Amino acid sequence: MSKTNNERAVNRPAVFREPGALLYAGNCQDLMKASLAGQVALNAWTRRGYPGIDLGKALPQVCSVGGWDATTPQDWGLREHCNEGVKIAYLARGSLTITMDGRKTTISEGQMFVVRPWQLHALGDPTIGASHIIWVLMDMGVRRPHESWLWPDWIGWPERDRKRLSELLSKNEQMSYLASRDVARTFLEIHEVVAGGDIEGGEARLRLLISMMLLQFRQMLESQSPVLDLALASSKRTVEIFLKRLRHALDEDWTLENMAAECNLSRTQFTQHCQVLTNMTPVRYLQMLRLNAARELLENGQHSVTHVAFDCGFSSSQYFATCYKKRFGFSPIETPRPQVSIAN
Repeated sequence: MSKTNNERAVNRPAVFREPGALLYAGNCQDLMKASLAGQVALNAWTRRGYPGIDLGKALPQVCSVGGWDATTPQDWGLREHCNEGVKIAYLARGSLTITMDGRKTTISEGQMFVVRPWQLHALGDPTIGASHIIWVLMDMGVRRPHESWLWPDWIGWPERDRKRLSELLSKNEQMSYLASRDVARTFLEIHEVVAGGDIEGGEARLRLLISMMLLQFRQMLESQSPVLDLALASSKRTVEIFLKRLRHALDEDWTLENMAAECNLSRTQFTQHCQVLTNMTPVRYLQMLRLNAARELLENGQHSVTHVAFDCGFSSSQYFATCYKKRFGFSPIETPRPQVSIAN
């Protein structure tokens, strides 16, 4: 028996592990705490630990649907993280600063934005202003730019229409859009259903509303005649993102095999992309990052050589010292340290 899209999406390997991992998925605990403290009204149906009412078996592939309503400025924000799905959100009131892959923008009432699973993003600057935001977060079975999107079976579109919306969202990474009147109205209806709190009674209507919102959003995008960039959905870009974030996970036990697996590529594909992007083999590039990071730590003068060696992913301080001297021409203990001035 062939698997449904819902089953294939759920069974795809996820690379979301712990904070600090390359594709860490945040589950918005700061929002949960603010909601429990009465700072913000949260109405959301969710699964996988996202804040809100558990969906159970309803709405397969939806990770979270609903929104928050903050009538006053907040003292919290959502720190940099990834999502376990594609998030399409609408700002019904107020303004919201978004940082996505290092780029910052502020959206205002009537605008919307899209976040893909591989995009590191933060909400707030660093805190949240008075705002009402509504979102749909759906697991499309993708974690990396080059993977194919699997829309839920309950979105009963022809395959060509699903494929077209996938193209519009994966090969176009415009940060924000002005929502059409139809899209805005449907988002407000989505929020109304979720705020009612009746998952069993509201699921059928919500399926229709989400499908309608996506159709209206697609029509809105088509009207803009966007220029699609094939490179945004390539395996090379997957490797580029991985290499850019690798410096933040140097203490992990990386091998060629698990680096390629992190990118869901064969070792050959991964190595070829790495050599094009860095002019080095993956193992050599990793060692360069580790040694450069180690030198920065040693120059700061706050840690011992042994601590730095293990912190940067070396299995022994002796091997670290050998590699370090070969790269920089002097040993770790000979690394220039900051001079401590003595007050008279």
